[in-house]
Amino acid sequence: MKDAIYQLTCCPFSANLIQVFVSAGSTPVKCALGFQQCKDGSECILYGHVCDGEPDCRDGSDEDDCDSVCNKDQFQCAHGRKCIDKEQVCDDIPQCQDHSDELGCTKQTEGCVHQCDNKSRCLPAKLLCDGEWDCLDGTDEANCDGHEKEDGTSVTSAPAGSVGSSTPIKCPLGFKACKDDSECVLYKHVCDGEADCTDGSDEEECSLECEGDQFQCAHGKKCIEQSQVCDGMQQCQDRSDELGCAKQTEGCAHQCDDKSRCVPNSFLCDGERDCWDGTDEANCGMLSLLTILFVNQLFFSTDFRCTSGQCVSATMHCDSHPDCRDRSDEEGCMTTVACTTKHRCPQSKECLVQEWICDGDQDCIDGTDEKDCPVAPVTCGEFQWSCKSKTKCIPTGWRCDGMKDCGDGSDETECGMMPCLPHQFQCGSQECLEPVLVCNGITNCADGSDEGGSCQMKCADVDSRCSQDCYSTPQGTRCHCMAGFRLMEDGLTCADTDECEISGVCSQVCINTPGSFQCDCQPGYIKEAGGHHCKITGEPFLMSSVQTDLFLFGLRSGNLNVLSSSAKKAILSLDYDWREQRVFWVSLDTESIRWSSLDQKTTGTLIKGVRADSVAVDWLGRNLYWIDGVNSQIVAVRLATTTVKSLDHSVILDEDLDQPRSLALLPQKGLMFWTEIGNVVKIERAGMDGSERKAVVNSSLGWPGGVAVDTISDRVYWTDERLRSIGSATLDGEDIRILQMKETTNPFSLAVFNDMLYWSDAKKRVVLAAYKFSGKNHQILLKRPRQPFGVKIIHPLLQMAIDRPCEKMKCSHMCVLAPGPKAVCKCPSGLLLAEDGLTCSSLVNSAFLLMLSPSTVTQIYLQSRHTAAELKGWPEHLALQVPSINEAANMDYSLRDHTLYLTDDGTTSLSSFKLRDSDLFPQGHLLKLLGDTITAMALDWVTLNIYWSSNKQSRLQVTSITATHTAVLIKEGIGRVESIALHPPSGRVCFTNLGPQGPGTTAAVECAHMDGAGRSVVWKDAVQPASVTFSSNGDTIYWADTGLGTVGSVQLDGSGYRELKAGDGLAAVAPSDDTLLWMTVSDEDQQNKLWFEVGTQVVSLKVVSKSSQTGSNQCSEYNGGCQHLCLATPGGRTCKCAYDHINVNATHCSPEQRCPGGNRPCLDQLSCQPAEKFCNGHVDCSDHSDENCYSSPPPSPLSPVTGLNTTLNINGLLMNLDAQECSQRRCSGNGRCVETSGQIACVCSLGYTGDSCQDHILKTMQGPIVYGAAGLCAGVVVIAVMAVVVKRKSKKSSYHNNEHTWSETTPSTQTSPADADKPQVGHSKLLAGSQII
Repeated sequence: MKDAIYQLTCCPFSANLIQVFVSAGSTPVKCALGFQQCKDGSECILYGHVCDGEPDCRDGSDEDDCDSVCNKDQFQCAHGRKCIDKEQVCDDIPQCQDHSDELGCTKQTEGCVHQCDNKSRCLPAKLLCDGEWDCLDGTDEANCDGHEKEDGTSVTSAPAGSVGSSTPIKCPLGFKACKDDSECVLYKHVCDGEADCTDGSDEEECSLECEGDQFQCAHGKKCIEQSQVCDGMQQCQDRSDELGCAKQTEGCAHQCDDKSRCVPNSFLCDGERDCWDGTDEANCGMLSLLTILFVNQLFFSTDFRCTSGQCVSATMHCDSHPDCRDRSDEEGCMTTVACTTKHRCPQSKECLVQEWICDGDQDCIDGTDEKDCPVAPVTCGEFQWSCKSKTKCIPTGWRCDGMKDCGDGSDETECGMMPCLPHQFQCGSQECLEPVLVCNGITNCADGSDEGGSCQMKCADVDSRCSQDCYSTPQGTRCHCMAGFRLMEDGLTCADTDECEISGVCSQVCINTPGSFQCDCQPGYIKEAGGHHCKITGEPFLMSSVQTDLFLFGLRSGNLNVLSSSAKKAILSLDYDWREQRVFWVSLDTESIRWSSLDQKTTGTLIKGVRADSVAVDWLGRNLYWIDGVNSQIVAVRLATTTVKSLDHSVILDEDLDQPRSLALLPQKGLMFWTEIGNVVKIERAGMDGSERKAVVNSSLGWPGGVAVDTISDRVYWTDERLRSIGSATLDGEDIRILQMKETTNPFSLAVFNDMLYWSDAKKRVVLAAYKFSGKNHQILLKRPRQPFGVKIIHPLLQMAIDRPCEKMKCSHMCVLAPGPKAVCKCPSGLLLAEDGLTCSSLVNSAFLLMLSPSTVTQIYLQSRHTAAELKGWPEHLALQVPSINEAANMDYSLRDHTLYLTDDGTTSLSSFKLRDSDLFPQGHLLKLLGDTITAMALDWVTLNIYWSSNKQSRLQVTSITATHTAVLIKEGIGRVESIALHPPSGRVCFTNLGPQGPGTTAAVECAHMDGAGRSVVWKDAVQPASVTFSSNGDTIYWADTGLGTVGSVQLDGSGYRELKAGDGLAAVAPSDDTLLWMTVSDEDQQNKLWFEVGTQVVSLKVVSKSSQTGSNQCSEYNGGCQHLCLATPGGRTCKCAYDHINVNATHCSPEQRCPGGNRPCLDQLSCQPAEKFCNGHVDCSDHSDENCYSSPPPSPLSPVTGLNTTLNINGLLMNLDAQECSQRRCSGNGRCVETSGQIACVCSLGYTGDSCQDHILKTMQGPIVYGAAGLCAGVVVIAVMAVVVKRKSKKSSYHNNEHTWSETTPSTQTSPADADKPQVGHSKLLAGSQII
């Protein structure tokens, strides 16, 4: 780790020196909430004093750009500088500083006897000479000698030299009257050691001795809590509580604020005031060398210095675009560079793009780009509020926040009653008073609600049980809590107010204390003078990809430079590794991830042969992650100094990813976040090992694009191209906030650092920044004619950690971080993790499990069961996206030719898919129905015949997919077939027969020869049998009874029934050699030991092993000599003709002449239809069989199964040349071919759209960018996969297990599974497995 803090340096100076040049008058002061900065940056004034007719800034800028002409529905203040709404005139609240909106408002109503305050008020006689000022000018209490009140008494005022000398004055909120009632002083000036009242009464009765846990201010008049000493905020007027607090720590270079603060060198002359007294920005004259820092190496060098001292790259000098803030890089240019854009400033000749014209930011020196701009009514978004002028929209959070954001100030009107602080008294007229101002004999509320009533009741006269204090109110006595406390519901007890719950009260760390709070900073940051904000030591840099360039921008110095890159097309995503000083990036022109060094000296390639949409660096675990949008995967590879092979990467996540767009890592917690823009938009989170996956945000989203994590506030941020906003939420998805403003109309990528939010706008070609809590104080950092995309903040502290978990692990291949973080070993595709959890090894047991989801098939090797117990996520696996399938229902797999067969309820079809290079390539529809769906399907892996049944054709029938012949095998006595199993070596078929629906009906498991002969019922007392499957040797049949929650097994002669209680939610069973797997679906946690659990909809389960597809029969060679269908039987075979043919001998067929000429029979043999009505898109046969439409793929040779290690080709060695050629030709080389409804279509790669992926992102930036292929987000269910070892024992043996037990019933004693006597005869052992959620 390089520990140097690097800053920008211009090359005319030594490479070892850092020089900072700032103009003396250019340092802006930081303004607090509710204040606006004066134009010269020297001071702050209240927003309410802007355009009030009186200059409050020294430079008078608060009265610049003020409205001089008002609209028809507005009133102009007399000073002519401010417009207000007419309904605010004569509302008893002066909006104009000169009170002109409240002059002449008096109505001559009954009881009006005395006008005052420039005739703006009129009082009744009873308020005259009553001893209280009611008029601001005091005339109601003047000349009161001998005045007779309404009750007949007379009033004589004391002799006084001025009006009201003996009349108590009314003080506004936050002020206290002096003892002589002649003036008011702020409460904070009471007992501050300085006399503010003329009579000095504000310094009387002040504490001279403090308690033991208090601090006495130096003037001796005030006591404060010890916790408030040296907290960065002065409570004593003489600042004695903050004197001598600075610690001489490392990096302390400049003491300021009466030695109460010490700032490092990097804070000096950086353009920001960090000291209250401003001395850190003093003596910063132009070109005067202020600070010299020795660093280990040069971050980067530039060779043009702006007149202001800012440094920019020499390539930016005289390029017709100003990069210096003072535009000096475009001065004195001998030639004018031709603009690549369509517009140019008419006089100053700067290049412009259309989006910069009338964008509110002046680009031309003469301002012509912002002249004559049309003002049109705007339509505000869902998370915006419209100003009354209808010309501006502001975020809803800006409404009534105490700051005027609308030009007409309408966002701060009609705000209703503002709540008072917990310790204050709220008037009926909405003012807030300190308790000492209530019932004090002086009316302080406008409506007088603080006086009268029960004010005579005193706390001493009642039995007060207040935990802190008590005071009198017009409603009686009330308990009072000190500032920083709140009154509980019992009205007696005071509890601490947790100020830390207020968003933004501290920029980093908030520590709540009794009655108060303190702000603190993360390591490496220094608390700023205000005590609420923090600043990092050393200059941070903004890194942004601008088309093909990598820009580095100093966030303090403004220095700008460009890193070298070899990109030919736009760089859309980037990240950096501080340890190796590299920036990793991906562009649209190559299938690789490349890097550039921060010192501009070298470039290189990390990995080739991969397509990445978004990259993210795991600087803690030393890996690089990326999103593969085309294959819908999140992938990782080790960070290496040399190029690594594409086969060395590991797939972190590939299940149920539809269209992942952008990725962000949080290595400190072992978490990753990504945006999903598929059918269901959301923001998801998982461990960086793929575990503990969850959707954290699935509402308030339109089209989430970029994503970033704020490590300080523990929030995730995202851009939304459809809502034109930036959103954020906690890491768990709580407290969602949407920032929708004019500056976020086209956000692309974003980064969060300290208090600020940074984002790129590729359409407007700018990079902007704003305050992350509110979106205010926005500023343009980069504005270039070319488009910016990725953004990151660079600083060494952002990639520093004490503990590195992966350094302790000895993984053979790759170590990744899991939540915690903790270290986990991962293997590349083709290898599995050994039992030691460290070593990756090749396959030993090649059997694997296939799990079918609506649009995905997942392969899991059974060997991986030993790697972990009860996984909360997928074990090592390969996920295969099934093209053009969204409602898959049944599957089977042929090991011989690596072909997957699927039925799809959405398209009512049976399709096949060839597996090559870990991808599925569609081979077309083998069978397509109309108005019917296939309910069961099984593959004869010897002949490739398909056995199937459907809703409308509820019978067992077989189709030869190589010759499109179909025959009906069994049709009598069948209600509905939902599962079929085949064992070709023994010539057996078994299926479930669900009888007609009705009371008392049962379901049976039946078996027969594969030609339909020899039919028998092997188990008749099932309720809802499903998932029928054979044992490897074919002598036993298994099924899952989903109605009873049991797994049943029986021999083919109906004997030896055994049963395993699996529990509620049982969905499927799949035996393999000596292992039995079953799956449960539930929304509750499983109590049993499980293999794994995932949140995925799984519709089918199948184990594929070498033993399950080994063997032969008499149909193995030359189709058994049969012309149509060769159907195996025990010890032989039957040649069967298609349903519309008859046998002419034992092997050959001829058409049957049952129907008239030109007609064909329906499959049910009940009617004939004209030949042209078959496959015409209209159902004519009662069983819909006229629309059983076939397509014939090239026949596959009947060859024996040779091995299994390459069945799913996980090593990725095979290439589909036809698919590659199609992708190059049909999809312009920017996508891949898929078949949809018989038509070839393209799934476009990153940054391309259009039917042929011909449209480039840079040419079509008008709408959201779509990456990857479309898919279906299925409903989430709880899937539990469990495994048990099956061991055969004699009936005399009895084994007991407290988890799962096989039980046996003989056919002769069958009644029902619930009533049968089933003694324990077998042993079951539940394997450590995993459960799927």
